[in-house]
Formats: sequence, structure tokens, C-alpha cells
Amino acid sequence: MFAKFPLPLRRGLCSAAIGLLSAAQAAAGSVVQSLEQKTVELQLSGQQLFENRCASCHLSGAGEAPTVDAMGMLGSEKVLAAMTTGVMREMATGLSGADKQAIAAWLAPAPAVGPAQQTHARCAGQLQLTGPPLWNRWGNSLSNARFQPAAVSGLSAGNVKRLQLKWAFGFPGAVRARSQPAVTREALFTGSQDGTIYALGLETGCLWWTFKAEAEVRNAITLDVDPAGKPQRLFFGDFNANVYSLDAATGKLLWKQSVSEHPVATITGSVALHGDRLFVPLSSTEVINAANPAYECCTFRGGVTALDTRQGKVLWRMYTVPEPEKRRKNSDGVQMWGPSGAPIWSTPTVDRKRGLLYVGTGENYSSPANDKSDAIIAIDIDTGGVRWVNQTIANDAWNGSCVRTRINCPEEDGPDFDFGAPPILTTLATGKDIILAGQKSGMVYAMDPDARGRTLWQQRAGMGGYNGGIHWGMTTDGDTLYVPIADTPGHHQTVGAARPGLHAFDVRSGAPLWSRFEPPTCAERHYRCFPALSAAVTLTPGLVFAGGLDGTLHAYSTTDGTPLWTYETHRAFTTVNGVKAKGGSIDSDGAVVANGMLLINSGYDKFREIPGNVLLVFGL
Repeated sequence: MFAKFPLPLRRGLCSAAIGLLSAAQAAAGSVVQSLEQKTVELQLSGQQLFENRCASCHLSGAGEAPTVDAMGMLGSEKVLAAMTTGVMREMATGLSGADKQAIAAWLAPAPAVGPAQQTHARCAGQLQLTGPPLWNRWGNSLSNARFQPAAVSGLSAGNVKRLQLKWAFGFPGAVRARSQPAVTREALFTGSQDGTIYALGLETGCLWWTFKAEAEVRNAITLDVDPAGKPQRLFFGDFNANVYSLDAATGKLLWKQSVSEHPVATITGSVALHGDRLFVPLSSTEVINAANPAYECCTFRGGVTALDTRQGKVLWRMYTVPEPEKRRKNSDGVQMWGPSGAPIWSTPTVDRKRGLLYVGTGENYSSPANDKSDAIIAIDIDTGGVRWVNQTIANDAWNGSCVRTRINCPEEDGPDFDFGAPPILTTLATGKDIILAGQKSGMVYAMDPDARGRTLWQQRAGMGGYNGGIHWGMTTDGDTLYVPIADTPGHHQTVGAARPGLHAFDVRSGAPLWSRFEPPTCAERHYRCFPALSAAVTLTPGLVFAGGLDGTLHAYSTTDGTPLWTYETHRAFTTVNGVKAKGGSIDSDGAVVANGMLLINSGYDKFREIPGNVLLVFGL
């Protein structure tokens, strides 16, 4: 009835209509009418509580706060879980159980989007994995280059226009899709917002098996192989900082290990597998909790944990900051701590030749800033000892309070210019190894692994910003580096003009080769107008695949950035599992290409982006 009106007016009209209806029912005096009246009172109370406690972030787009519409799609059960055991539990401090239920009921009165219809066909027989993975790990290699050889990708500038959608899979009860699949000839393996791991038939999307993790799975699935090269086990982490090992053929749990030493620790980056060890990057939600004036900011320490692959035993831990100490008290009299933060948002890069891991770190959460934030760090694989650090921006201490209450904002009030994308290790034609690192500042760096990370060259690709600059991942073939730039508006410490789009640089010298700009397509400050590139990009000879914040999927020519194929994902899809699904912003993980097929997730609810819950699989 009120669908054509804007959301705030629609809420008001609906509440008014419900109020009139409730008054009429109360006059009738029935027990059923009385219960309905109580439901209405709960909803009205929830609206008032939301406006008092939540609206300043969720209606303004502060930090990672999703929109009201996105939360409504989740359903009241998941909204309530976010406030009780999830990412919003610290921000909900002081709310009673009834208050939280009221907010959840008002935000999401309808069932969650996309209830499963039990129409998902099962694959015939039992999954038999007969050959090596076609796409594995976040970066498809230990080096995180996100490069796929032509013989494996099966896609080229000559045939890319023949790509058509083969099938779509809808994630039940989700408003984002961000776990990058691993692919074999028989199956793909991916995670989801509700923690379910799916093994799906590659050709048709039939269901091989599922496994339910404790919490959301945001990172890429990593496959381990047996001596014959066949996938044997898979590894991943969840939002509650648990790491899992599953049997790849059956989904049976082999082991589960918590790597959390802090109440709000989490795993966003993908695990790195090398030999019989897993390397787990640690990040946290404390950057959000700090916006609460009553929160003792801050005590989380970023780092890496090494696990034994056989049983999940902890082998060593490396931290990016020392133990936090008591500092001053904030203006509300709450104790403040520091240093803290310097999380690792992305997967470590493995250098087998030198026995090192390379990681990129984020900003400190509280004062004082230390020497390992906003840096590329080399870590000894065997011991976890730090070999060298190249910090590109000093004194970057920042948290969510800096854009809201400011009570817990560090004195540095830094730019929040993380290394959110993993460093890339590649080899020049001369045989010289080089590390490539892209930062949210919009800067690209080349570093020398044989000279303690000394900077060889640096180039500005974008103006920078909270969402990049360079946000999730670059790609290279060793000769040319392809850099996606978001440069969305809203940051106050940018340099130069916005340069959203794809940019190519010579790896040896850093010289710019070409740029393909993707400027806003309409005047509104809405993500449907922003084709900017925040998600990781993927390379196969002749083609770079990139997804836009407006939901458009692109295949660009590596020669000059000419678009060779595009597909609009911001729409509804019929799915193989009978789940109502639609696409939205393409962010975080990037395209996977293998065996003449292209896989992409669509839908992202953070930063007021366009929510969605679909995995799309294309073929020639």
C-alpha cells in the first residue's frame, strides 16, 4: 500500500495505520485484539529506541553501518543476534533484552529475505574429486597475484562476449555475499553470511553437501591436496575467530580451533596454507565498538596465528602491537588503553624462497600509534619473528568514534589508510623478485624483499578514502600491475581528484600505462550511481575482470582498458535452490575464472552499499 513512498514516510504511514487499526480492535475488547495491540506497542517502542540509539549511524552511513532496508531484509532473529552475540553487542550495551527485541521487531517485522523452498536438487552419488583445484585460495597462488593462466581460465578477449549466465544460487537469510569460492572440475566450495558452507556442482549448481559453522564465513575457501594433487581437505575461518578443517568430499568436520584471545577478534582475511601449516590473519570489530562512549578503548592486537594443519594446534602467534597499557580517561571517565589495533584484514602472502610471510596492516585503534600500523611486515614462517617492517604512513590511529561521538577518538585522528589488500609477490622478466602493495590512501608501492622491504618506487593511483583508494586486491602477471580504485566520496584527507576505475602500471618502473575511468553515472549520492571498483580484480591473459559498486561486472582489455563485456547483476534472479535472490554492490572478493567459467558474488550491505545475496556462474 505504502511501497511508493520513501522509507521514513512509509514507516510513519504504516505506524499510523496500525495505530488506527489497533484502536478499533481495542474497542472490540477481544483477547486477540489485545495481543495485537501489544505487538503494535512493541513496534512503536522499537522505532523510538532505534531513533535514540541507532539512527545516528544507520541513517547517516557512518562507518560500516548497513541501511535500514538491508537490516529489514535480514529478519528480526538475525538483527537480534547481532545485538546480543554479534558485531553490535558492544554498541547495544545498556539496552535490555526487551529493548533489543523491540528494535529487531521494528526493523525487520517480515521474515528474512529468501527463505529456502526445499527445491534444491541434490547431486547424484557422492562427490569424487579427480584432479587438482582450478581456482584455490584468495589469490589463486601463494603469491596472491590473482592471475589465472589461459589454459586454465578458458577465457580470452576473443570469446568473452560469449559468456552467458548458466545458473544462480541464492544465499538464504543474507544481505551480502562475500566468501570467494574455491573451484574444482566437479564442485565449487563457498561460505555464507549464516555460516553455512556449500559444496555445489560446478555445471548445474546441484548440492553435494553442507556444513554449518558457528558464525558468518567472510573469507575464501582454501583447499589442501593429497600427494596425487587431488583436493583432500578444506580450510576457512568464521566471524567468531574459529578455524575449521573439513573433508572436501563429504563436508565432515575434521577439527575446529579458536584463535581468539580477545572478545571481539574476528577473521576477515583468508587463511594461507603452506606445507603442514596454516597462517591465520587476525582482525576485530573493536574499531566499531570504540564509538560507544562507555567502551574501554582499546585492547585488541592484530597479528597472525600459525596452526598445524593436522589437528589445528597453535604453533606460534605474532602481534602487531605490544600489550596495551592504561592511558588517560575519556571525557565520560572511562579508562582508555593503548597502543592497540593494527589489524590484518587480508590473507598473508607466502615467500617459500626466503621462508617469509608478508602481511599488510591497518591503522591503530588508540593512542599511541606504533611502528607496525599501515605497514608491510615480513614474518619468519617457522617462528613468527618479525624480519622487517616498511611503514608507509606513521601516526595513523583512528576508530569509529572519530566519525560519531569523538569521545574515544585518538589524538592522532589519523586517515584510516589501511593496507586492506594483500601484498603481491611477483618476479620480473630479469628474475628479480618484487613485492607490490596497494593502500587505501590510493598509493601503490614496490618493495625489495632482499633489502628489508626497501621501497623501489611508489605511484599514486587514486585520491584515497575510507573505502579506498585500493581496497581489496590488485592483480599482476609480473609485467603489468592492474589497480582497481574506488575513491568514493566522503573522506577529508584525500589527495587530488577522484580517479575511480582501473589503472595499469609497469611493474618494473611503476610508470603509468593507461587508465579506464568509471565516473558516477548519476548525480545522487547512491551506490547505484557509483561504478567505482572496490572489489578485488582478477587477471587472465587479455582480460581483467572487475566488479563495480553499482553491481556491474566488467571484462576489460589488458591492452588499453576497453570494456569487452559487461553484465548487470543489480537485479532479481531465479535460483537453482528456490531462494529468492537479487544482486547488488560487488565488493570485497573478486571474480573467479576457471574452465571457461566465471563466478562472482553480488550483494554487499556495508557502508550503505546495495545489499544482495546471490552467487552467479557464467559459462561460454
